[in-house]
Amino acid sequence: MKKIAIVFAAAGAFLAILAQYADTNEWVWASFFHTLGFIGYIFVISGLAYLSLWYIHQLSRDEKHRIRHYYHKQK
Repeated sequence: MKKIAIVFAAAGAFLAILAQYADTNEWVWASFFHTLGFIGYIFVISGLAYLSLWYIHQLSRDEKHRIRHYYHKQK
């Protein structure tokens, strides 16, 4: 799942850059690429949100394991 999130974030960044390039160079289909850029922003936000939540989950899991190990050691 992490790989999918990374691919989505990278594809979203590519679409956003492409939309900006199309807007800057005044392409004929600039409005279509503008829509793709918006979709790209959604991909980037979604991918980074998933990776952030995964990282927070890992930290919490490690902390729970550390606390359990510490209290088990004291007994």
